[in-house]
Amino acid sequence: MSGSGSWAVRSEGKADGIVLAIDFPGTGRREAGFTDLAEQLDIPYALWETLPPPFAHATMLTGADWVDRWVAGVEASGRPVRAVMAFCAASPYAAALAHRIGALQGETPDTVFFDPDIPEEFFLYWQYQQIMERFLPDLSAEETAAARQRGEQAREHAEDLTALGTELIRLFHEYGEPACRRAGLDDERTAEFLGGFTTYVSFVCGSSQIAAQEPEMLVASWSTATAVTSASSGKAGKLVAKDITFPDITHVDLLATTEVAAAVSALLK
Repeated sequence: MSGSGSWAVRSEGKADGIVLAIDFPGTGRREAGFTDLAEQLDIPYALWETLPPPFAHATMLTGADWVDRWVAGVEASGRPVRAVMAFCAASPYAAALAHRIGALQGETPDTVFFDPDIPEEFFLYWQYQQIMERFLPDLSAEETAAARQRGEQAREHAEDLTALGTELIRLFHEYGEPACRRAGLDDERTAEFLGGFTTYVSFVCGSSQIAAQEPEMLVASWSTATAVTSASSGKAGKLVAKDITFPDITHVDLLATTEVAAAVSALLK
């Protein structure tokens, strides 16, 4: 682990440079992650992946807060960054981080997106629903239905993604705390579980904020980036300088596939 807790080393490298990967790794997620990709990469550089703050003390960070945290970890290392990668809705972060690091080191690192996307209200609501139903089994059927309905109402009335995220956090705590008690979790484990959701929502909302607040930077980054896309990639993957497509690979398997690792290794050598 490196970078004062903001980065995890997923693979060591022989060369001095590092490749940064932005994602929100989580237990129980269906999608393969950068740990899976790191096992198959053949590159001379170390691969670092973002780490969230401790869940038990979660707060709602802004997009700028997230980027500042990661930049501080990289600066502390003193190592040059060769590329910045991101998975799915984290793509705006990769654009912002590459821009910031380019200003610091005098050379902008390459940017690689995997199924790039910019988070929207439906995406966050869908994640809320999935997490609520998968990880709160001690809720009654009536409580689950009510949580789903109230989440949908929040989506319909929210002014923007951050407002929606704030309301979904409130609902998740309202239903999640008693569910954790029924499951026998103590105060510490309950705080960590609920904080994990808060931190994830903060991560998603921050990405949306970056896209909304820095559109020119985002467009400039997208126009020079490479996208690695799966069968279910959206339109955002077609707006880059180079699109490496894998039409037979699903979104959930994109970071765990040998062919993808080989293509990325060729890009980063």
